[in-house]
Amino acid sequence: MEHKLSASDFAGEAISTRNSRGAGRLRDEARFDKSVAAYVDEHGKPDYVYLVDHQKLYLFWIEADRATKFDRVLLEASEVHELGRIPGSLMKFLPAEARRSLEVRRARAQRSAQVRARQSRAQQARRAPARVPGSRAPDGTYLGGFEPSVLVERMREPVTAADPGVEGWRRATLRGGGAVWSAEAGRTRYQVTEGSVAVTMPISTSRGSLPGSARVAIQRVNDAIFAARSEAVTRVALEMAEKAAADRSGRTQFRKRVAGRTLRIGRLADRGVFSYSVHP
Repeated sequence: MEHKLSASDFAGEAISTRNSRGAGRLRDEARFDKSVAAYVDEHGKPDYVYLVDHQKLYLFWIEADRATKFDRVLLEASEVHELGRIPGSLMKFLPAEARRSLEVRRARAQRSAQVRARQSRAQQARRAPARVPGSRAPDGTYLGGFEPSVLVERMREPVTAADPGVEGWRRATLRGGGAVWSAEAGRTRYQVTEGSVAVTMPISTSRGSLPGSARVAIQRVNDAIFAARSEAVTRVALEMAEKAAADRSGRTQFRKRVAGRTLRIGRLADRGVFSYSVHP
């Protein structure tokens, strides 16, 4: 009751945790909500607290460009929704200074990624002047089949300012003689072969929404394969992924042809993972 009464004093305002008012509110939220306390303990102190009302809370990390939503479904614990990169629909909640900071960081990260991509393409061109399977065509699309080594190099690039990219790739030889490349970024696992690019990440049986890590992974895979068409493909893929993640039974599965490739999406309930893969 005390928490509910005090919520009206903070609702509808993004409060910086750098001042005593915001820091105090964050302590109150953590004291009231075990989910908030556990999440902040694991991921660190957020930069802003935004209380919609007694039952809904957002935490924002500006430098990491990350947002998390908490929906109160129980008296002392809430359901956690990792939103990944701060969505444009939530930017309006932040003060102008924080929005400008995010825009500057994103623009800087995009320029750096473009420079690295140009350098990588130049190096590849010097090493192999002839077009290789899966190389970029003049219109920005990728041609040919799935060349694992090429796709692996593309997925090393960061997707957001807070994303370190995927490193530590390991190559193994399949029984039939083909190659498979695999790597892990956090708890997300990537696997590339000549016939597919797949990514899986854990999803708890109680979770009914798509993990934020899945959004980043899907975007990364699509950037590597579809290039200029990646944004359009990602919109379609995320719509299906949200529906598949919402079905805790795992019965909602998708297999759809998009932009000349086959997308397979669904949660594997027996393994406790969410899966996204692209096939020729």
